[in-house]
Amino acid sequence: MDAEEWVVRNMTEQVASFKDVAERRKEQMDKLNPAERAEIEEASKILRRTRAANGRTTLPVTVIQRQERGA
Repeated sequence: MDAEEWVVRNMTEQVASFKDVAERRKEQMDKLNPAERAEIEEASKILRRTRAANGRTTLPVTVIQRQERGA
């Protein structure tokens, strides 16, 4: 595997990992009762506004694999 193929594979794996995290978070949100969900959504709005006011619109994200996929 050459360097370019490695970079593409690495990026593809990162995207898949982020999608997995997003899917798990969505599943967790779907399980919440309406009051809990509303609280989290309101807190998220406040955090987004605060980050935007400080010039930050994204978070630095690090994915930590707690277990191997398929395990």
